[in-house]
Amino acid sequence: MSESSGVTVLLAVIALSSLVQGAILLGLAWGGRRLTQRVNELQGRVDRDLRPALDSLRHLSRNLSETSDLAVVQVRRLEGFLGDAFDRIEDTRRQIQRAARVPLGALDRASAVFRSVRRGLDVYHRLGGLQTQARGRARSYREDEHLFI
Repeated sequence: MSESSGVTVLLAVIALSSLVQGAILLGLAWGGRRLTQRVNELQGRVDRDLRPALDSLRHLSRNLSETSDLAVVQVRRLEGFLGDAFDRIEDTRRQIQRAARVPLGALDRASAVFRSVRRGLDVYHRLGGLQTQARGRARSYREDEHLFI
């Protein structure tokens, strides 16, 4: 073989490899285009199918947040109301206690007077009362001897 035929073969190999590279690049471009179309279709389906669910979830989370905030406000209001109610009940109890002390104190004193009068009458009857004095008998202190040393 001559030198020119060797160069021709090498040029043919280079040309063939360039054609193969071009074909591979065309195949990659065509595959990339198909892949892009499929990704776009998938994104469209996701947008179409999941977008309402995501919007609904976003709406639900917003409502839940508002409900939670309202519940916190209501609990605080209830706590304040119950605190005020307990304070008022305690104040009312103190006022009733103060108001009841005056009549109960007088009743206690009257009761003590009646108990002392009753005790005095019991002692008087034990000692014989008016009957013993009317008969002129001496009083008997035998029951009370143990009181004297």
